[in-house]
Amino acid sequence: MAVRKNRRGFQALGRIIKGFDVPEFAVGLKWRGADLQTMKNTILGPALSLGQDFEQVSFDLTAGTSLKASYHLSEKSNIYPLIIIIHGLAGDETSPNVISAAAYFSSLGFPVLRLNLRGAGPSAKTSAGLYHGGLSEDLAHVVDQAACRNYGAGIVLYGISLGGNMMLKYLGERGADAPVKAAIGVSAPLSLKAVQRRIMERRNKPYHNYLLLGMKNYVRGMADHHEKNLLDKAKNAKSLFEFDDQFTAPAHGMSGAEEYYNLHSAQKFIDRIKVSTLLIHAQNDPWIPAADYQDRVWSEDDAISLLLTDDGGHVGFHAKDHKVPWHERVAGHYLKGILAQEQQV
Repeated sequence: MAVRKNRRGFQALGRIIKGFDVPEFAVGLKWRGADLQTMKNTILGPALSLGQDFEQVSFDLTAGTSLKASYHLSEKSNIYPLIIIIHGLAGDETSPNVISAAAYFSSLGFPVLRLNLRGAGPSAKTSAGLYHGGLSEDLAHVVDQAACRNYGAGIVLYGISLGGNMMLKYLGERGADAPVKAAIGVSAPLSLKAVQRRIMERRNKPYHNYLLLGMKNYVRGMADHHEKNLLDKAKNAKSLFEFDDQFTAPAHGMSGAEEYYNLHSAQKFIDRIKVSTLLIHAQNDPWIPAADYQDRVWSEDDAISLLLTDDGGHVGFHAKDHKVPWHERVAGHYLKGILAQEQQV
């Protein structure tokens, strides 16, 4: 296992990408700690504004259903790949972390697609049912169709939190056949069961209740997609586990939450990933246990590079020396390294 420790605020494990220059990560006192890091974008909003010049596009699924997304064109779309941003639990294209990433990547010249998964945002009216962390077949439809539309010079996937689990599962399933140049996962779970246990801890009750309310808000728009009995179970769920056990799993033909977590956790697919992939995670992430990252052997021979920080929270990584979150700037450096490698081949 390759481990490069330094005094720049992170550990680098796994594959070494030539030309990948990682900026230092130093947290200021004002936003230090797991919860402040996690909540800053929600409290203050993204540092950069996202332009309103975008097009709403659709991606067909099956039986007349589709997913909606917002596509931001770039003058460099002919030379830069399209970045598809996949939101997390209870989110959509308007989530602060999605807006933040889209605004930054757009400022670098990348074309961007803010995807709404099943039941989320504009996709709620055009898709049947609710997404889950392993619904990689939906992502496959989006990637395959986007690849045929010349939205950019290839495709990059950017998975946030639970969207990262879906992304990693997709990449593992497709292996070398994935029509993707690179992928980046931020605060992505590797074990859905471990996440369920962590989010149910007493210290995470405010987060848990916020996420559960968000999922129930999704359900209110699904009267035409599921039987009333199933929807009532979702609305009456007292926990995220109960929500997954009584609604998410049976809505997708699974026996319960345990089967869902077992079948669809990214850790079962990650060894099969062949696309260059960067994972960024904080050891003090209050939602996603860092142990799943720390206990894993990360080889330079695999396609995955991992940056593990001491601080950063959940999709936080707010540094004292820059208004743009560190993980987004790192992603930009990583993509430039990938593109430079591609030009040398």
